[in-house]
Amino acid sequence: MDKLKVLNIFAIAFLASLLIQYWFFPKTNTTTVPTDIFLSIEKDSIIVPNIPKITLHNTTTGAITVNPCNEIFITIDSIPLNGIQAIAPTFCNVISIPGNSIALLPFDSMYRVFSAQPGKYSITFKSSLWERTVWFNLSVPGWLRSSLSALVYEPIYNLFIALLTWIPGHSLGWAIIIITLIIRLILLVPQQHMLESQKKLQKIQPKIKAIQDEYKDDKAVLGQKIMELYKKEWVNPMGSCLPLLIQMPILIGLYWVISWITDPSNFYHLYPIFKDFNPTGIITDFFGINLSQVGWVIAVIFGIILGATQWVQAYMSMQHTKKSKETSKEIITPKDPNSLEAALDPELMQKMMLYMLPLMLAVSAYFFPLGVGLYWFIGTLFVIAQQWYVNNKKDQK
Repeated sequence: MDKLKVLNIFAIAFLASLLIQYWFFPKTNTTTVPTDIFLSIEKDSIIVPNIPKITLHNTTTGAITVNPCNEIFITIDSIPLNGIQAIAPTFCNVISIPGNSIALLPFDSMYRVFSAQPGKYSITFKSSLWERTVWFNLSVPGWLRSSLSALVYEPIYNLFIALLTWIPGHSLGWAIIIITLIIRLILLVPQQHMLESQKKLQKIQPKIKAIQDEYKDDKAVLGQKIMELYKKEWVNPMGSCLPLLIQMPILIGLYWVISWITDPSNFYHLYPIFKDFNPTGIITDFFGINLSQVGWVIAVIFGIILGATQWVQAYMSMQHTKKSKETSKEIITPKDPNSLEAALDPELMQKMMLYMLPLMLAVSAYFFPLGVGLYWFIGTLFVIAQQWYVNNKKDQK
């Protein structure tokens, strides 16, 4: 028993010494950072037209100079890529990298190679002392993404480029304003029909309510009578859909174009006539505001402004509803506010649009680039002017 106690005491003492050593005398990490020159890549799976972002790291203490055409070797599916100087002359510009610094290799100039030759790439840096290699897979986009790019993104992007080529300073802000006016002029006629249709629809609301009261027990006749009223009054209840349907792909395209307008991958989207334009030179600052920025305080302020202008336009569109209600009290019969008919009342729906749409727009502005908000703001001012014209236009019999 004495020997067992001694062994137990010895084991406890040994464990205690180990714990003390671990807690109070931690092992010093003697690992050293290797002095080297190496490559790193942001993503190893890339879809055309995105361009690989490959960085050359100089962890030595001295500066180095690199000629990419002489020291960077590229293979596509294990086949060497030759004639780089003829394909992309700027790729051969000498790069100077100070000690303990990094530099992004100029693969932007090789967008034509990447867009035309998908496959497995290897990028190797060779010097007299080191040879370092990174790999990435480059694949073509699917048919849906290619179709959306060709039908939505590229037309809008090249419209911007067409304007930016002659706008002083390549200012994105002025390009957005001009494009907004162009789109609004294209939508001028359908937008005008939409506003006039809304005006007529508001003015005949008392007649619609009278028909609903008279035929509320016969839904088939009710629908027929309302359609006859629309035909008689030359009202198209679906007239407001066309401008909205046209604007949806435009808004989606603007979101992506403005978000990535200076990205080098846009070389791929340039039409041949603009092949010499440099997208990275576009100025996104507009009166001190970065139009490609998303969020922050400026987005909150801009969202409030957008919501206010949208509220003004919605309020102006309801003026004839109020006038019709004031001049037609004898036609409108009171309804149970809890009834389904009251819940679907166009007047109540308009009140929801008066408050809900501006609020939704103000909140959405925080998550969109400020350039998209600028487009919507200028477009809303244009519609307000149209709405004023429609409100003050004399009705034609």
